[in-house]
Amino acid sequence: MRISVKYSTMIVKCLEESVRFYRDILGFEEGYHVDLPAGAITIMNSPEGSGVELIEAPGFEIGLYSVGTDVDDLDEVIGKLEKAGCAFEGEIAETTVGRQIFIKDPNGVRLCLIEHSDAYREKYL
Repeated sequence: MRISVKYSTMIVKCLEESVRFYRDILGFEEGYHVDLPAGAITIMNSPEGSGVELIEAPGFEIGLYSVGTDVDDLDEVIGKLEKAGCAFEGEIAETTVGRQIFIKDPNGVRLCLIEHSDAYREKYL
């Protein structure tokens, strides 16, 4: 079982302003951008690996939303977490990049466990 932190997801008030901050001031590179029916997402990659996922989405509270982790086998990870008594937030959701589910750590921090598709892995990981 492999789990690695890939990015922190933040809900931002202005995506354009946030992209400029991470790109122009902190030196991150734009990974990719997705327009949503209500909002948009931009992945910003740090020079050393991990990055931030910036989401502008009306109706969500501004700030840290979750810590995104990449897992190689979501079903295996879920089985281990169930045996440990962890509670999940919702069900497994299919996304444009693979499958994901949310849990909270003992401190209430939301973790997004993501099993990325092979096509996504080949292009971005």
